[in-house]
Amino acid sequence: MLCVFTAMLGLGIIGPIMPLYAKDLGATFVEVGLLSSAWSLSRLMFAPLIGRISDVRSKKKIIASGLGVYMVLSILYTAAWDFPSLLSMRFLHGIGSALATPVAIAYAAEITPEGKEGRYMGMMNLAMFGGMGFGPFIGGYLTDLFSLHAPFYVMGALTALSLILNLLFLPDSKPAREAERAVKPSYGRILGNRALAAVFTYRIIGALGQGIIFGFLSIFISGSKEVGGLGLPLSVSGTILSVGQLSSAFLQRPFGDLADKHSKVSLALIGGILGILGFTALPMTSEASGVLAASFLWSMGGALAMPAMTAIVAIEGKELGMGSTMSVLDSAMSGGMIVGPLVAGLIIEATGLRSVFYFSSVVQAVGMAAFYTIIRKART
Repeated sequence: MLCVFTAMLGLGIIGPIMPLYAKDLGATFVEVGLLSSAWSLSRLMFAPLIGRISDVRSKKKIIASGLGVYMVLSILYTAAWDFPSLLSMRFLHGIGSALATPVAIAYAAEITPEGKEGRYMGMMNLAMFGGMGFGPFIGGYLTDLFSLHAPFYVMGALTALSLILNLLFLPDSKPAREAERAVKPSYGRILGNRALAAVFTYRIIGALGQGIIFGFLSIFISGSKEVGGLGLPLSVSGTILSVGQLSSAFLQRPFGDLADKHSKVSLALIGGILGILGFTALPMTSEASGVLAASFLWSMGGALAMPAMTAIVAIEGKELGMGSTMSVLDSAMSGGMIVGPLVAGLIIEATGLRSVFYFSSVVQAVGMAAFYTIIRKART
């Protein structure tokens, strides 16, 4: 949890400034969307293979490799001279993320006691969302006080710390001889599992809607009024994003306990409804307080749905290969995040910035309906 927290803290620090960094390099709205898509594309391409390898090799070494990529790219980002160079670095960053995040979650899921999947996955989500929550707050103030490059240097330092913690304290998840005897994971069996297929659908369509919003949220908050933004300081943008992520983080543990006691499907659906309400309210506001309220609403929804969804995956994945299962679900998210920002860029160019948030709400509703249709006959 400590390794993941520090790594995600570094990643969260650059979150709110990445779209603005791209705009400073002359990127259009569509190109800003492409920047997010490139990160997700590399995750989609490499996460399934990496997850399969992690089921028969050392998860510790794979996580360490991902953190190493993060650390190197933190410095390379500051040397970007135009948009294509930034785009290529973002693609490589996605590979590092595929090496670290889904494998770390799979590591945690493997040691989760039976019947406590919601609690333990909630604790892991607490580390992830906590890091991502503090990150934007720090990144916004670093940029306002110093420069656009300062958050990248801090991300590099934090990732280096996480790498050191990993190498010194994290034990290997299983001995090599046990891994060699493990059953070979099968993607066909994973996607043939009705519960996992439902979660896969929820994740890919949900990520499509989220990619539409989060790829342009900092521009909406801190962009100029000429492009449809609110014109607030970047530190305010970072604070709002942090409050949303942190509120979700601190609710992961209690909502994880809730997922162990009640219907995981119902909790996921209620969380989805709260998220849709938050996304719909966002473009109706013109002040920081309104954006903060909308952010808190969809964060509550995510906090309720995430432990339930990951608990379903943890239960089913123990029989199918945890690394492969987590990476397939991670690829579902990446697939949606590839398409979402590109679609958002096209919608914004055609109809304006605010309209894209309503479109995202509709996409989220479609994802929830598909999830319920598939999973209602599954064992959960």
